[in-house]
Amino acid sequence: MNAMKLWRTIVSMTVAAAAVLVLPAAAEASASTGDYCVQDLAGGPSACFTTERALESYQAELSLSPLLTVYRNTGQLGAGGYLNFASAYGRTYCDDATNVNEASSGALSALKFSTGQTVDLAISSYVIAPNSGCVVVFFDQASFNGNAAGWGGNCSAMASCFGSYWDNRARSLAVT
Repeated sequence: MNAMKLWRTIVSMTVAAAAVLVLPAAAEASASTGDYCVQDLAGGPSACFTTERALESYQAELSLSPLLTVYRNTGQLGAGGYLNFASAYGRTYCDDATNVNEASSGALSALKFSTGQTVDLAISSYVIAPNSGCVVVFFDQASFNGNAAGWGGNCSAMASCFGSYWDNRARSLAVT
């Protein structure tokens, strides 16, 4: 056997062994065993793993791009803080039904920007995931009440997109 053929055989066996070691991570999930757990906040089941590495691998497999990112500053500048909203259904697009909230918060006061500041009454701009078909609706009261303004495009300044009333006015939001 020549050296090149031997090298390919070793590499192939190493890749196959790595696949066997990596792929079972999801299979290690259990509803009740393991010290490393994750809970589906959308009402789904929890999954527990016997190792932290298995949990991290599982989470990496499920990572999704956000449907909506809101910013404290105008111009979608992250320096002032940002917050991502991902689909509650694990999708990277929005359903055609406008009565289905892909991502929402009825109480922005409970959420914080990446800088630690409250999101309530502080959204100045936002970005919707490209080609997602999503529309964001902002409400000036908690629990999706009060005046509402929505649009399916990006907004670099809430005052420019919806009028001066809406700059730093959102108290709840829904992505549909």
